[in-house]
Amino acid sequence: MNGCEDKVASIERWLDGELSGAESESLRVHMVACAGCSEARRRLEKLQSTLTDVLLSEAQPVDFMPFWRAVQLRINEKRPWYQDALDWMRGVLPASRLAWVVPAVIALLLAGVSLESYWRGGRNAFATVESIDAYGRNVALLREYDTKTTVIWLYQDQEGENEAAEETAPSGPAF
Repeated sequence: MNGCEDKVASIERWLDGELSGAESESLRVHMVACAGCSEARRRLEKLQSTLTDVLLSEAQPVDFMPFWRAVQLRINEKRPWYQDALDWMRGVLPASRLAWVVPAVIALLLAGVSLESYWRGGRNAFATVESIDAYGRNVALLREYDTKTTVIWLYQDQEGENEAAEETAPSGPAF
């Protein structure tokens, strides 16, 4: 069987038509006498036949028009504005910069909320009480700016002071 190993390599060349006439006749005589080499030849012929069939077969025709139409639709497709904005932000703000943008946006929102009173003309959402009378004891005015409510407050001094008395009033309001 030692000589058969060399013969198997020669069988491959014989099937491809690469052997001379004398080598080819010698190998054919050996395969008639040797069952192992004859079986190797049969397997190689079957492999060669299968490969030839596959390589020579024609592929089914493929219609590429639906594919190219879909490609053209994708090219001509209008993207929503927010997709373009997101792509722009991804280019301008990589992930490392985005970590700083979030706190900056929060700070701007807080500044906007705190400056709301400035945007309203300097008034805040609270009510104010203003004194009207000369001494600041008997009449007060309550203004609430959100609902535009004005209340005039009249009250009498509970300590029994006489308004007609000629004493000087304290410098601050009494309430």
